[in-house]
Amino acid sequence: MTITTEQALMVIGGASTITTAIFWGAFLLGRLHSRMENAERSVTALDQRMDRAGQKMSDLADEVQKMPDRYLTRAEALHWRGSRAEDPS
Repeated sequence: MTITTEQALMVIGGASTITTAIFWGAFLLGRLHSRMENAERSVTALDQRMDRAGQKMSDLADEVQKMPDRYLTRAEALHWRGSRAEDPS
């Protein structure tokens, strides 16, 4: 049994096709993996920013709840840090 030139070329062509397909598959899979990591980092950063914003809103709500329920006297207003009573108007 002998192998003809045509059969040898078909085997080489088939091997070349399979090798090329494996290369491009691995290359594109690597790019997809890189994009997924970038997207994951972006989502993580956004989640952290939202957590910080929520904490700031909570801190602001705590400060608002500490505000007095009645009007302050001028002396109390001057003592309270959030007052503009010392501004001459």
